[in-house]
Amino acid sequence: MPHATIYVAGTAASLLLDYMDQAGLAQPTFRAKLEALKASPRMPIATWWEILVELEQLHPVKALGIHIGKLTQAHHVGMLGYLSIYSDTLVQALTRFSRFQRLLHNMAPSKVYVEGEDLVVWWDPTEGVSHLLSDEVLVAGLVTLIRRHGGNPQVSPRLVGFPQSRPDDVQPYEDFFQCPVVFGREALVVRLSAKDMALPVNTRDPHLMALLEQQAEMMLQALPDRDALLKQLRHHISMSLQDGTPEFGDVATRMGMAERTLYRYLQERGLRYKAILNERRFELARDYMQDAKLSLPEIALLLGYAEQSAFSRAFKEWSGETPASYRRARLGHARQVR
Repeated sequence: MPHATIYVAGTAASLLLDYMDQAGLAQPTFRAKLEALKASPRMPIATWWEILVELEQLHPVKALGIHIGKLTQAHHVGMLGYLSIYSDTLVQALTRFSRFQRLLHNMAPSKVYVEGEDLVVWWDPTEGVSHLLSDEVLVAGLVTLIRRHGGNPQVSPRLVGFPQSRPDDVQPYEDFFQCPVVFGREALVVRLSAKDMALPVNTRDPHLMALLEQQAEMMLQALPDRDALLKQLRHHISMSLQDGTPEFGDVATRMGMAERTLYRYLQERGLRYKAILNERRFELARDYMQDAKLSLPEIALLLGYAEQSAFSRAFKEWSGETPASYRRARLGHARQVR
């Protein structure tokens, strides 16, 4: 079964090509790679990070992602860009950006919300932290589109926060954003004036927007499920527990995948096999302990433990309780409810 990965739209490669044109960079081999990626609907996010780093090596400038991002136009982000520039107001544009973000990338979902006088755009860090170059391109591109289509080319965020470590020189960031720029934050965040974001978009087109929104909904439905492989992995872990502790290689074989492919998938998502295995065991343990007919030694065997003592130690680590005390409390409460 082909699995979904974390991706970026292939149109993002066209932004790098335009930057190379503007910077006067020839690099025919690298250009050929970008042209191939541009022709593809999606590229793995690891590939996107790699080509950004490669471009930085070919053309080392400070805050390269900012310089790339400020060239952003609607066609560089495909349908998501057009949805934004044909919205009625900047608030609507940002809301649609969040709603349809998976048309551009599916790494970290974004949220748009009002907090006091600020409109906040925030990316969920629990899905993993991106490369700084990539975040630079994303946020600089977002601010560029706001300035270009919001009727005020001088508008600036109130604050931009990056989760990565602070670079040696933050001046290029402050020069572009014209606001405080901080690093080491919990999540990628852009704080904007809610009043500024209420301004109309100067390219708005309600009729065209209605048509594009319908098309975007269909495109969203057609995207691969990034969690499909994770569900498959959890299923095969459950099926393998009857034979003892399932080793990574054995589970990969059951799934019909090379170990390297499965490892790369988990690495892209910032996941570890052992953590997924323990999480699945804990879920199953809680389910099994609701069945009074199953003894603790039997539950230990069902979870792939050769000895009950190993299961008891693991369960106490997961829950802070021994299996016996956990079960006593839950089954006792269930009897009282009945």
